[in-house]
Amino acid sequence: MRRVDLARHHHGRVEVDLCGACQALWFDALESLHLSPDGTLTLFRAIHAMRPGTPRPPAARIACPRCDIPLTLTQDLQRSTRFSYYRCRHGHGRFTPFFQFLREKDFVRPVPPDELERLKKLVRIIRCSSCGAPIDLERATACGYCRAPIVVLDPDAIAKAIRRLETAERSCTDSSPSDQNAAAILDAARFEREMRREQARHGEGTVVDLVSVGIGALAAVLFARG
Repeated sequence: MRRVDLARHHHGRVEVDLCGACQALWFDALESLHLSPDGTLTLFRAIHAMRPGTPRPPAARIACPRCDIPLTLTQDLQRSTRFSYYRCRHGHGRFTPFFQFLREKDFVRPVPPDELERLKKLVRIIRCSSCGAPIDLERATACGYCRAPIVVLDPDAIAKAIRRLETAERSCTDSSPSDQNAAAILDAARFEREMRREQARHGEGTVVDLVSVGIGALAAVLFARG
């Protein structure tokens, strides 16, 4: 795992461990709740930088790095969104797949029918962001294995996080508002460019993960402004 130093709410830092091979995070107790908007966006950059071509599925037994006791698969609820993670029974922390972290933060949403039709013109087969199984867009609107809906990053949720960050920055520096249009950060053209880049990166016939493509588009903006 790689340790990443992130900003937390109000003051201080949070250290989070990332596993690029299995695309998951280790949070010590309550660390996920302490991330500031800036810390969350920095974490997006790190996730993008570490993403492999094909994610490795979680091992059958995942042990706590603190006490070596097997972690327990846990279902949780954030507002109306269900997400899951593996927690230590002794309270040392939790192991959270990237996608479940995005669900927890309300950063993903189902793809409506009109967007799905546009996607079909770009790619035929995508990877389920929940379980990794292939989904043929010509035949299905949900994963045939885990029944999860097809999802993408939610531009409105990302824009809100960026606005919170920029508001905090302005209060500290008393600078003028940013000219960047946060609402357009994941516009269709940017998303399509990242889709093409992902296909070129891995070759013809690539099984694309739409959430991963969205992270790539978001990271391009964050690197440009960072």
